[in-house]
Amino acid sequence: MTYNWKHYPQTWYAVAIARALKPKQILSGQLGGLHYVVYRSESGSLKAADAFCPHMGAHLKGGSVVQEAIACGLHGCHIIPQNQNAAAPPVTQAVRQGCCLATRAWHVIERFGLVWLYPPAPQAPAIPPFNMVNEHDHLWTHTDRLIAADWRAMICNGFDISHMQTVHQRQIVGEPQFFRLPDSGNRPQGFYMDYQSRVLQHGGWSSAVIQKLSGGTLTLRHTCIGTAVMVQSTVGAFQTIGIFATLPQDAPDTPPEQRRTRAFAAIAVPKAAPYARAQLLAARLLYIAFLRKDFGVVENMRMRLDGVADIGVQQVSAFQSELAEIQPEP
Repeated sequence: MTYNWKHYPQTWYAVAIARALKPKQILSGQLGGLHYVVYRSESGSLKAADAFCPHMGAHLKGGSVVQEAIACGLHGCHIIPQNQNAAAPPVTQAVRQGCCLATRAWHVIERFGLVWLYPPAPQAPAIPPFNMVNEHDHLWTHTDRLIAADWRAMICNGFDISHMQTVHQRQIVGEPQFFRLPDSGNRPQGFYMDYQSRVLQHGGWSSAVIQKLSGGTLTLRHTCIGTAVMVQSTVGAFQTIGIFATLPQDAPDTPPEQRRTRAFAAIAVPKAAPYARAQLLAARLLYIAFLRKDFGVVENMRMRLDGVADIGVQQVSAFQSELAEIQPEP
């Protein structure tokens, strides 16, 4: 079967760790050829908009935040994100320092300590990512890293049943179960995989710790929404959440083995857990050790899926093939 993973699907993207984006700071980037700026206003609220000034096209990353707007670095006009449905028309009249112009806003939210963007689209954005989790009931820790890998290989790896034993010394117990999340409007929202695994020997220090905590068997749920995966794990009496969000860095025509991805991790334990902060530190160390093994095998990978027999890879590939693609500006 041939699968059609989009390089830039129409979905929510994590673009920053929230605490790293300070008031009056501007972050810029692009998604599927659409360029954006995201910033914190002087009041601390998140704003996002098209990256180019509607007057003469100066990039707003060179501007400065003034109250809720960005003052364009070229002429000082205040650019205010407003309409989320269409790009602002070019401005032909004269402008002066301190005048106000509207530009297209992007949907932006802060969840799980990450900043998420939803690219402009004719339809309203999908429901917030992983809305089945109450983030306020958990303690969170965060990290990010630039990986020399295609984001699609990283997401695919999270559902690759066969690699669990090869890379992580985990043996799957029984058959994994797959379920679809309710669609958001007429668009697929996501799906999840439930399974159990047994810790084998010779998996390094992290496997030895998990073996002791769990008695040998782990219960896990992997949920995929767009370019992000949430792992919910029960290890004996301990419960953790790991949200792993990927942000493509390259043009869609970049060869897969040359692509780069910014990977964000938000790791959590319940606030009500005994010694919650100590558990959070342990969870962070274990998740990072797990991810390092995965990063080592997906870097510079030229992903090929035709004829693949792994049921997890088949399921995530079928879901990704259903997603729409970001539409660049005409």
